[in-house]
Amino acid sequence: MKRTGRLRQRLLLAGASAVIAALAITGCSPNGAANRGDAKDSTFVVGMSAEPPHLMRLFLGDVQVGLVGLAMEESLVTVNRDRELEPQLAESWELLDDVTHRFHLREGVKWHDGEPFAADDVVFSLTEGLGVNAQTAALKDMIKEVREVDELTVDVELNSPAGAFLAMLNSMSFTVLPKHIYEGTDLLENPANRAPIGTGPFKFKSWDSNRITLERNDEYWGDKPGYKNVVFTVMGEPSARALALKKGDIQYINSYDVTYESILQLEDDDKILLDVGRASTSMKMFPFNTRNEVLSKPEVRRALFQAIDRDFISKSVYGGYFPPGRAPLPDGHWANSGEVDYEKELPFDPEAAEKALDAAGYPRNADGIRFSLTHRYETAEPGGDKVAEVIADNWKAIGIDVKVLADDPEVFRKEVFAEHNFDTYTINISSGADPAIGLYRRYTCDNDQNAVFGNATGYCNEKLDTVFRDAAAANEQSERTPFYTEAQRIIADDLPTATLVQVKYTDALRADLSGLDGFLHPGEVVILDWSKIGPPAS
Repeated sequence: MKRTGRLRQRLLLAGASAVIAALAITGCSPNGAANRGDAKDSTFVVGMSAEPPHLMRLFLGDVQVGLVGLAMEESLVTVNRDRELEPQLAESWELLDDVTHRFHLREGVKWHDGEPFAADDVVFSLTEGLGVNAQTAALKDMIKEVREVDELTVDVELNSPAGAFLAMLNSMSFTVLPKHIYEGTDLLENPANRAPIGTGPFKFKSWDSNRITLERNDEYWGDKPGYKNVVFTVMGEPSARALALKKGDIQYINSYDVTYESILQLEDDDKILLDVGRASTSMKMFPFNTRNEVLSKPEVRRALFQAIDRDFISKSVYGGYFPPGRAPLPDGHWANSGEVDYEKELPFDPEAAEKALDAAGYPRNADGIRFSLTHRYETAEPGGDKVAEVIADNWKAIGIDVKVLADDPEVFRKEVFAEHNFDTYTINISSGADPAIGLYRRYTCDNDQNAVFGNATGYCNEKLDTVFRDAAAANEQSERTPFYTEAQRIIADDLPTATLVQVKYTDALRADLSGLDGFLHPGEVVILDWSKIGPPAS
């Protein structure tokens, strides 16, 4: 298992020791299935920051939706920590020609209601289920036709070659729907969205207020879960989640819900394992509402970004653990050539920002104020409140009056993505295994501007859309990187969305659990192998 104890540079040795101790305690085997223990009456408890609106990941790219839903729902493929594709419901696949992919499905898989999983479920999901969520809009546009060859074989013909296609089928973006449950219904209003019928290792049991319970799927096609039940319980305060984990009242906090302050609470406890790096290609994004006359000018957006002390945010809010953002993609991402660097092009420089705003036609008024802006953040966003304070202070120093609004998740989605009632906001976003998943939909003109987690900025650049489409059409990464370099150049020049810091997610678990290797094997924030985790060895 890839783990690092380097939570902060100054804690390198202490962190490494904690990881070694954790590995010794868990006795993890390479496949994560050892020391499972007797799980007859066991329950695995997850503490999370907010209650999801529903549990169908295909219809909403929300962290909490995915955290719970992906214990029940599956895709054709999954992705590991090295961003390599691995089989899930598709046992294997092949490229018949430049545009036709053939998938060979697993035999004997059953839906949680006992109905057999088959090719028609995949055909239905790819033809009817895509596009409801902004995250799947690009995938939908790629597909020309989906054909059932036989009960366990599906051909997908694309409009053109697309190197991103397979990566976009991982369960962060796509999950298979049971056709017999969803056919002929309003997909978003189907009751199964709150009580999913999937093929995964756990199946839905109950949903009471702030508490969701799943039970083991004893007919699962893969390894049988080590726990009989999984309970997801909402614990809004990060410190409360961390304390509950230390006491053993809960066993796991997903990386999205582990704040920097939580890391400080947990890092010296040898009963806790802090696992870094499953979803390292993530960013705290900072979008501007280009519908605002002031913010419609790139020179204003760039000046405002230059007035934000990203290094101070990195150090004061995240202890240096989240480094400043340098480009639209994180450092180390295969599609980031390093040719765009915000630190060099737009370093923190309040004087330069003031001059740029003067030149753009927004001098200080008699009261010292140039204009007013509204900044929003979601209360569940780790560090969102402190980041907002820094932004407000930095902008006040250059004559910007800032109103900060803290929203619960439902209000945030409505105000930002439906009503566009914001000037700026922050959000943690994974770039995903491929930029066609996590980057494209944040900027494209083709995306529904009201789609949750899509492009809420109102920004549209047809040239950028063309570059993204050219990048998606190439099959090899070496062919695609130059296109993404050009895309990042356009984004950096226009700056409809900036990157404040690079997010390094850290999962927190009880260190004596069995099956940790397998549980943490997948490589995205909410993708976990729920069939592998088990109670402590007896």
